[in-house]
Amino acid sequence: MTFVGKHRVRLIHSCFLTVLTAFSIAKAESPAKDEKAQPVILSGAAIRGAARFHVEPEYPATARQFGMSGEVVAEVTVGLDGKVENIRVMKGTPILNNAVISALKKWTFAPFNVDGHPTRVKSTLSFDFKL
Repeated sequence: MTFVGKHRVRLIHSCFLTVLTAFSIAKAESPAKDEKAQPVILSGAAIRGAARFHVEPEYPATARQFGMSGEVVAEVTVGLDGKVENIRVMKGTPILNNAVISALKKWTFAPFNVDGHPTRVKSTLSFDFKL
């Protein structure tokens, strides 16, 4: 084989490896970049246990003054970075709901991983306000 022929084979081989490597990297990164993927559902106990930092909701003074009590159930979505990205109250009284929302906004988690890829998670948490 001549010098030009060897050079052409190396060039083709080099281009093939570059394309193959780029395809492999893109394929490996796609699950982590797919922020629209459905979150993994966790139990309330599991997500509470995974919290790096959490605060319990403070009993609102007005609710205490009027003898209000009850349960607030909130659905929480944790993003790829471990921060709470969405809170949806499913059951509760507005004044108590606000206390739960304020507290949950402060919670942080270690990023959740599935097969080595960051994953969004969703859970339902219940908070009881009793006098």
